[in-house]
Amino acid sequence: MRSLYSGVSGIRSHQTRMDVIGNNIANVNTTGFKASRVTFTDVFNQTLSSGSALTNPQQIGLGVAVGSTDLITDEGAFQMTGRAFDLAISGAGLFVLKGANDEILYSRAGMFDWNPDGILINPALGMKVQGWMAVDGVIGRTDRATMQDIQIVRGTVSLPQATTKVTFKGNLDAAAEEDSTYETIINAYDSLGRDIPITLRFTKGDGNTWTVQYWDPETEGWSEEHTLDFGSDGRILGPQGPNDDDPRLWTITITDPNDQADDLEITLDFRKITQAYDASGSGGTARSTVELDTRDGRPMGSLEAVYVNELGEIIGRYTNGDSQLLAQIALAHFNNMAGLIKEGNSTFAESPASGVPQIGTAGTGGRGTLVPGNLEGSNVDLAGQFTEMILTQRGYQASARVVSTADDMLQEIINLKR
Repeated sequence: MRSLYSGVSGIRSHQTRMDVIGNNIANVNTTGFKASRVTFTDVFNQTLSSGSALTNPQQIGLGVAVGSTDLITDEGAFQMTGRAFDLAISGAGLFVLKGANDEILYSRAGMFDWNPDGILINPALGMKVQGWMAVDGVIGRTDRATMQDIQIVRGTVSLPQATTKVTFKGNLDAAAEEDSTYETIINAYDSLGRDIPITLRFTKGDGNTWTVQYWDPETEGWSEEHTLDFGSDGRILGPQGPNDDDPRLWTITITDPNDQADDLEITLDFRKITQAYDASGSGGTARSTVELDTRDGRPMGSLEAVYVNELGEIIGRYTNGDSQLLAQIALAHFNNMAGLIKEGNSTFAESPASGVPQIGTAGTGGRGTLVPGNLEGSNVDLAGQFTEMILTQRGYQASARVVSTADDMLQEIINLKR
């Protein structure tokens, strides 16, 4: 009897559907898990009559079969963890992971950490996160051919940078008497990162004129004078003609007496300085307040912390205040993510159905951006799965009843001989 085989096919198909539902529910809290669904198709029908212009075809179905088991690629809810290298992907894309045998897998589970060699890995799998390393803060090509392990060693040195520009702020008191002086000390860094104190002396001239000198450690004396003129409004005067040098900027040269570091070429910027009467001075004493405003350059530093931004760029922060791009995490995008093959541990492998991976950086080529401090949860809809489970149970039960009823009918035929 055909109904007996149709019932059996229904039992088998609904059992497969129940297996998938059970797996989905079991992984309701699995990070980066993507649920699956089962679709059914009817089995080829036996044609008793192809019909005519006056009659319809006569066909009897032979049951049901599993048409497909589809991967549901909808994004799961984000779960905040606060860990810098817990990363979720907002939008399309998967992380690229390399195994011990150089096999490449893909995952949405972004719980990453560092191994003893400073390589970024997925600890649950022991697989290495793929990306690109920066050279002097610059990332080169970002494609599959140049992809590599991300390795960052704590304690990496940030070389010093010599000071080249210093700006000043404050006021030179107009109440100062002629030939009276005011001194201030600034600190600059040479090419070896040493802290070099530089003393500046401002001397009041006649009218609204001041001169400035610096203490030269090579000659152990004061340098030549540089003149600063102020207007009647208290502002410092700039160049008088279009081709004149700006007197508000003065470039000085400090030579290392030990001949270890390069000569310091520092441009002193006095444009923020004013000359006005300072009412806060007590007893008629002149009170000048010129001091350091900004300064470039830095000493040597070592890497103390790393963090990642929404573009997958890994930024290093050094003890000298320097920040530098160290690496960038790769993301892969597939034309048909539902065609990927599940490999367990929330990982996937490419297949002919998925197409080849399009590898690049976050935020480009249709790839999403990263959300640091978060993990993507399972996309299992628990209410929907329970509803599907009820429908599957009823289908299984009805198919089993068809088998039971068909068996009863066969039994009646057998009883005809009695």
